[in-house]
Parts: sequence; C-alpha cells; structure tokens
Amino acid sequence: MRIHATLSDHTTRRRFRDPKHRKRPLIVFDHTEPGFGMRITADDTRTFFVRLRRPSGPVNVTLGTTREFSAAEARTKARAVIEAAAAERTTGPLFRDFAKDFMRRRARLWKPATRRSNEAALRRQILPFFGAMRVADIARADVTRWFDGMSGTPGTANRALPVLSVMLTQAEQWDFRPQGSNPCRNMRRYRVAPRERFLSTGELRRLGFVLDHADDTPAAAAVRLLLFTGARSAEITGLRWDWIRGTRALLPDSKTGPKAIQLPPPAQAVLAELPRTSPFVFPNTAGDGPMTDLGSRWATLRALAGLDDVRLHDCRHTFASYAVMTGLDLYTVGRVLGHADTGSTARYAHLADHHVRAAAGKIGRIVNAAMRGTRTGETRDAA
Repeated sequence: MRIHATLSDHTTRRRFRDPKHRKRPLIVFDHTEPGFGMRITADDTRTFFVRLRRPSGPVNVTLGTTREFSAAEARTKARAVIEAAAAERTTGPLFRDFAKDFMRRRARLWKPATRRSNEAALRRQILPFFGAMRVADIARADVTRWFDGMSGTPGTANRALPVLSVMLTQAEQWDFRPQGSNPCRNMRRYRVAPRERFLSTGELRRLGFVLDHADDTPAAAAVRLLLFTGARSAEITGLRWDWIRGTRALLPDSKTGPKAIQLPPPAQAVLAELPRTSPFVFPNTAGDGPMTDLGSRWATLRALAGLDDVRLHDCRHTFASYAVMTGLDLYTVGRVLGHADTGSTARYAHLADHHVRAAAGKIGRIVNAAMRGTRTGETRDAA
C-alpha cells in the first residue's frame, strides 16, 4: 500500500494501523520531495529510499534505515541522489552503473551457461576498461583500443566483443546513446583456426578398451553416449529417464532450444545396462541432481587411453566427422547434431572432399562415355 505524508522524525516513529503492510511493505511517499519515501516491512524495519525514473524503467535507490539516518539527513541524501540522476540524464550513466541495470534486467533471459559466460566476460574483460566511462562517450576508437589490447588472447577477445555489442545496442534502446551509434558494429574479430580434433580408428580402439575396463562405469557410459549420439556433454549428463521415448531422448531445452537426440542401438545398449536409482540417467553422488564432474572424470579416462590432447567436446567432433566421412550430407549432420545454423556444420565440409571427388569422377566418366558412344557400367545401370 502507498500513502503520502511529510516525512519527519515524527512520521518515522508513527505507528501505522493499516494491517495491509503486514503482508506487503507499506510505502510512505514524501509530500514535498517527489520520489523520496520510506518503506516499512512486516518486521517494522523502516528504510528511506528514492525512486528514480530512468529510460530502462523505475529504480529504487536505498538510502538507509531510520536507525542510520534522521529524516532530515535522509532528505539531504535523497536530494543529492535526485540531482545526480538529473545530471545523469544529461550526460548519461557511467558504464559500470549501466552494466548493473543491464544485468539485472536482461541476464535472467539467458540460459545458465550463457549467463555465466557473459558475466565472466563483463567482469574480466569489459568492466576493467569501460567501467569508469560514460556510456554515451564510448567511441569506435575506444573499442578498437580495447580489442587490440587483447590480441594475445584472440579467443577471449572474440567472446567478449559480442557481449559489449549487445550491451551498447541496449543502451541505444534505453536512450543512453543515439540510435545506430553502436561502435562495435562491423568490428572484425580475430581469425582463430577452428579446433577440429577427432579420434582416429586406432584412438577409438584404445579408448574403447579403457572404457570396457574402467572402474568409473557411469563416466565410461556417459562418454560412450557422447560418441554414439554426438550430443553435447551437458545434454548427456543432464539426461532424465522420463525424457527417453524409445529410440529418442526428447530434451525440453538445450543450447538451441527443444531437441530430440537419436539413440542408435549401441546407445540403447548403454542405457539398458544403467541402474535406475534416480530420475537422472547420470546422477550426482547424492542422487538428487545431474552429474557435474564428468570433465574431471574424463581427464582420468583419456590419460589411461593416451589421449591427453582430446577434450570431452571432441567426442561430438568425432561423431560429426565420421558421419560426414561416411557420405552423410552436411544438412543431415547438422540436423542430427542440433546445429542452429549451417555455418556450425560447415567446418566438417573438407572431410567430405574425397566423396565429392569420387562423385565428380563418376559423373565425368559417364559423360565421356556418352560422348564417345561407348557404354560403361554406370550408364548401363542408369538405362
């Protein structure tokens, strides 16, 4: 409930009879200072605050409790905050203040992994450089100097740039910057050679032997499913039994949204041997959540197989690589992997080159034979 009164020391000691504030905080706004108010919670804690209106929406700035400040002191502090906000509307907020508001309003819309990654980029790469600058003052030269300063870690720079770009685009929508002024637009990222490590048949044979004799049978089973399905590690470790429908696992959410993981016979055989002691196919030690340490357990397995340079994600690369090398087209491979765009699958295109060359040679022989008036095995089959 909201009421209006002149906030004074007498008002802060007043006993309000309205019972509604026992369920919800009672808000007392000052008559003479717009936005200045006092919040009374169910335990009778009384806190001074200022409500500011910003392009991103109303924001309450807590000043302190009635035990910390008198009404007059709180009013003086409130006026200082209001004046600073008025100046901010003219010059724009500091980037660090804008970042707090941005994360409060936008981070909840991201998937957990995306949120962790973006928060890390903001904390480690972006705020140290831009934190003390005004959002409106960030120019192309500033972004270029920041990006060039990370040339020694190009992968990190490439991940941080889109986070900054999204934030500055949001600043435009909140009227902190002119429309179309994002200085990150058309910035070229560093060229980083894609890591396309996949296991050879010999390496798969060694890994298979280790998995067959591993003491850590849950981790071994999880790795087998990664190799048999091409799924992401989080999709396998977070798998629940009630998501499995025959030859498919129907995930309600994944990196790219709802997804169906195909379960070929080898994958079904792995699942058939696992105990169902938890809602999760691969539970944690307590059994009340998914496995969270497959990465460290994989490190032990790969060391036994002599595959120290192989990441857990390379199991997915291995699945995709063999799919392409057996002649499966890139579109189908992308569908199986759950890629959101064809560009993610295109990295495997070179693995299909020998199939393309063989097909071109076959077509060339057919055309040549037709031009010479001779018949080949291919033309007889086509006739």
